Amino acid sequence: MLELIKLSQVFTGISIRETKRGVARFMRLSDLSDLKAGRIPALATGEAPGVARAQKIEEGDLIVGARGSATEICVAPNVVLGAYVSLDLYLVRPDRAKVNSQYLAAVLRLPSTQARFAGGKQGSGLARLNKDALEKTGVPLPPMHVQRLIAGLSISLDEEDKLLKRLTDLNSTLGRETIARAIRAADIRQDSLRSSQ
Repeated sequence: MLELIKLSQVFTGISIRETKRGVARFMRLSDLSDLKAGRIPALATGEAPGVARAQKIEEGDLIVGARGSATEICVAPNVVLGAYVSLDLYLVRPDRAKVNSQYLAAVLRLPSTQARFAGGKQGSGLARLNKDALEKTGVPLPPMHVQRLIAGLSISLDEEDKLLKRLTDLNSTLGRETIARAIRAADIRQDSLRSSQ
């Protein structure tokens, strides 16, 4: 098992100076929540950061939520490539010669890892995951072909989860529409009975 810092670079997010005419795009914690829910995030725009630690999101990078009860994690989709992460996020850039991005995301989402993250959070209110706690997270490191197999399994389970959530949402919408139609039908019937009297 190796510490995360030996398998990747971890960058702290930056503060955003939002402007409507800004050319730089920024990903916030709410955007990570949108991605996790299957929605396309509405990234903020603003002035390009002038600090050396500012890194644009690249293919294969992981975005890690620094705040919240659960530590949300995703592998950067195309829609956020080239954006910067805000202060409430960490950018994790895996060394692809050592670790598969999807495999690493699966390890960081494990309940045992999430419990360690919860123990590493500091502050009152919306506690923040300490960068040091993230960097010292232990990552089991099987051979790359095994990592790819585990990554594929993780992706399949994530897709199944998204489909089940979508099905639940559609079923809920259908149920509400059915009730609305029943109420309208009952109301029309009641109106017919009143007018016939």
